[in-house]
Amino acid sequence: MCSQSMKRKLEVYFYALHTFILSNIPPMFFRDNGRIEYTITSGDDNNDFEIFSNGTIRTRHLLDRETKTLRIPSASRTQNVEKIKQTKHLLKGRGLTSSTRNKKARNAQKDAQEFRVSIVLKDVNDEEPRFISPNVTEMQENISTNTVVMVIKANDRDEGRNGYIEYILEQDQILPFTLGAVDGLLRVAGKLDREQRASYTLNVTARDRGEPSKSTRTQILVKILDENDNNPIFDPKQYSASVAENASIGAMVLQVSATDIDEGANGRVRFSIASGDDNRDFSISEDSGIVRVAKNLNYERKSRYELTIQAEDCAADLALANESIEGRNKLLTAIENRYDIAELTIIISDINDNSPTFLHSPYLANVMENVIPPNSGYVIQVEAYDADTPPFNSLVRYFLKEGDTDLFRINASTGEISLLRSLDRETKAEYILTLVAMDTVTGCYQP
Repeated sequence: MCSQSMKRKLEVYFYALHTFILSNIPPMFFRDNGRIEYTITSGDDNNDFEIFSNGTIRTRHLLDRETKTLRIPSASRTQNVEKIKQTKHLLKGRGLTSSTRNKKARNAQKDAQEFRVSIVLKDVNDEEPRFISPNVTEMQENISTNTVVMVIKANDRDEGRNGYIEYILEQDQILPFTLGAVDGLLRVAGKLDREQRASYTLNVTARDRGEPSKSTRTQILVKILDENDNNPIFDPKQYSASVAENASIGAMVLQVSATDIDEGANGRVRFSIASGDDNRDFSISEDSGIVRVAKNLNYERKSRYELTIQAEDCAADLALANESIEGRNKLLTAIENRYDIAELTIIISDINDNSPTFLHSPYLANVMENVIPPNSGYVIQVEAYDADTPPFNSLVRYFLKEGDTDLFRINASTGEISLLRSLDRETKAEYILTLVAMDTVTGCYQP
């Protein structure tokens, strides 16, 4: 038996779109004119290829370069068809010949020739870019321009120009952002004000440079974080109220109101009395702004209060709560609460809680005996003072309660005491009169 042995290596490049005839393995010539058969013995794990008796290798179905970029099948020719052996990614084949003179022998001698074919898949633009960056991000308001918000990233499994990605920010309206076409850096390009707009939904396209190109679109949500850049605002800034001097402790006077358009602790408003109430006769709810009576009031002590009410946010408190003890002193100077002030005028209304009081009691008057004084017997005029305000003290009435009412009389309105007839000192040298002063509202009097 004569045999001939030689090695062959063939590299084949093709596009993985359709079924192709890859190559024809050259035949081997034998002196004994043996029949040649080809088989794929290894390297074709997915059964992607087939080989025919004439040495033609063909694909069985569509191939995907992104799944497996390099295939190295080895082919051999043999008299008997052998099963495909799977050994990783290496495809091997064998060609065998049999001698015609030994056909009847049980153990026929076989000659084998091994071929190795390298099949390289060339890329076509069959993959779309795929975004791998998150779709939600956050950015502080009032941040400086050109600050990087995030890196938008997409992958394309194609190669070369087919896998080169450009990024495009669609701007149906004016947006305070720019997007780097090559690096995908999303940057701030204008003023961000959370109070005007709290979020932006950006439409971003990733496009490759294939012919024709493929693209993918995604939406990026940019949330604008709040900064304490707004003061609380009182509306109105002038308040007035009245309360009776006998109002019970805890009685509500009025409620003030202030708003802060910031968010969270930056926009949470708390109220306090900044000045005008040294005696702390009033209190204010820190959260609701309700002003209440805190102590017993007295119109005669103080009838009018001019209070300064302050509304401040809680930005510094939140920062201090999240800071270590060592850093709080620094934060006290670095972060300040924003505030606004309003004026509150409280008028104390009087009640009839005071009795008339004679100013110069006891009174003393001298009268000549045997003579009736002029002016209808005028002796003296008494006067009582009422600490209450009109109308409670406008009408004080005077009465003669005890004494010689047959000799003396008193004018109920003016308090003038008159002698009705002459007196005799030798009969009686002294007269004592008991007078009463009474207001006309509730009948309070002072003897």
